[in-house]
Amino acid sequence: MDRLRLAALCLTAALGLSAVLGGCSFFKGGEDASSAGVSSFGSAADYAYETFDYSQGLDANGYWDGITALDYVTLPEDFASIQLKKADVEPSEEAISNQWDYLLSMYSTAQTVSGRAAAEGDIANIDYSGSVDGVVFTGGTAEGYDLTLGSGQFIDGFEDQIVGHLPGDVFDVVVTFPEGYGDSTDAEGNVVPLSGREAVFSVTLNSLSETVLPEATDAWVEENFGESDDIHTVEALNQYFYDITLQSNLDSAILSYLLDAAKFSGCPEVISEYQVTNCLNYYYQMAGYYGYSLDEFIPLYAGYASADAMLADYEQDLRSYCNEALLYQAVAESLDLLPSEASCARYTNYANVYGENYVKLLALTDDVTAALRDGVQLV
Repeated sequence: MDRLRLAALCLTAALGLSAVLGGCSFFKGGEDASSAGVSSFGSAADYAYETFDYSQGLDANGYWDGITALDYVTLPEDFASIQLKKADVEPSEEAISNQWDYLLSMYSTAQTVSGRAAAEGDIANIDYSGSVDGVVFTGGTAEGYDLTLGSGQFIDGFEDQIVGHLPGDVFDVVVTFPEGYGDSTDAEGNVVPLSGREAVFSVTLNSLSETVLPEATDAWVEENFGESDDIHTVEALNQYFYDITLQSNLDSAILSYLLDAAKFSGCPEVISEYQVTNCLNYYYQMAGYYGYSLDEFIPLYAGYASADAMLADYEQDLRSYCNEALLYQAVAESLDLLPSEASCARYTNYANVYGENYVKLLALTDDVTAALRDGVQLV
C-alpha cells in the first residue's frame, strides 16, 4: 500500500471487525483500571490466544461458519436506503487539515538541535533508570530512547521535567504513579507496588532533535504522488482527502445508524470467542516483543491488574464488536452478497499471514459497506 493511501486510512478508516481494542501507552497505564470486575466472557485462561488464527470460525465466503446472522439480528426496514443529513457527514476543514498534517509527518525528517535547552515538541534522546524507595523496578530503565516532549507518552510530569535541560545534563525526574497503576518487580522478581507511589528517574539527556516537515507544493506532490497515485497538484491532493474523508464519514454514520436501529438477540459463541481471542492475542504478541509473558506485560504496560481485569474493562467494546460482526453478515444475507473478486484482490497479500477466509471477510465487509453507501440518501 502506498504511503498516501496509508496516511488517509490511518486517519479515516472506521474500526473494522479485525481491529484490536485499546493499546499500550508506555508508563501511562489505565488509571483505576485494576479495579475492574469480572467479564461475562470469562477468564483469559479460557481462550487459546497464543495460537489465534484470523481465519478461525470463518467459512470460505467470509461468513461465520454455521451461523445465520438474521437469526440474531432484526434489521430496520430502511437498512438499504438510509437517509442521512449531508451536514452531518460533510468533511470539516479540521479533518482535511489533519489529513495533511499526518501525511507531511510521514515525510518528515529529524534535524539535530544544538546550542539551546530542550523545549516542548523536541525529540529528546534519553537514558533513564527509575526506582521506588531506592529499588530499581522492571520496565523503568532504557537507553537511547527517543521521547517527543509534550506527547504525553510517559507518566504525567515526566516530560515537563526534561524541558529546560541541555544535552549532556544528568538529572533526576520525580513523578508519582497514578492510583490503580499495576505492580512491577525488582531484579529478583519481588513485587514492587507502583500505584500512588513516588518514583525517581535518573535521566541523561543524550541529544535533541526537532521534526522538519516538507513544504506542500505542487512540485512536492508531483514528485511523491504523480506516478504512483496520478495526483499532481496540491489542489488534487486536497480533493482526494476530501473524498476519502466523506466516504469514511458516510460509512461511520451508516454503521452507527444500523447499530442503533437494529435489534440484537445474543451473540453466537464462535463470534464472541473470536473477538476476545483476537484482543488477547494482540497483547500477547506485544508482550512477547518486549520479552514478557502476558501476565507480566498487562500490569506493567497496559495498567491493569491482570488480563481478566482488562477483559472486564473491555466488555462493552467486545460486545459492540460482536454486534458489528453480526450486523455486516446480516446485511450480506439480506442482499445475497458474496465477496467479489475485485474486493478479494485488494487483500491478496494478506492471505499468507491471515488466511484466505479472513481475506474473504475483509472483502465481504467492503462489499457490504459499498452497497449500503450506494443506497444512502443525503438530505
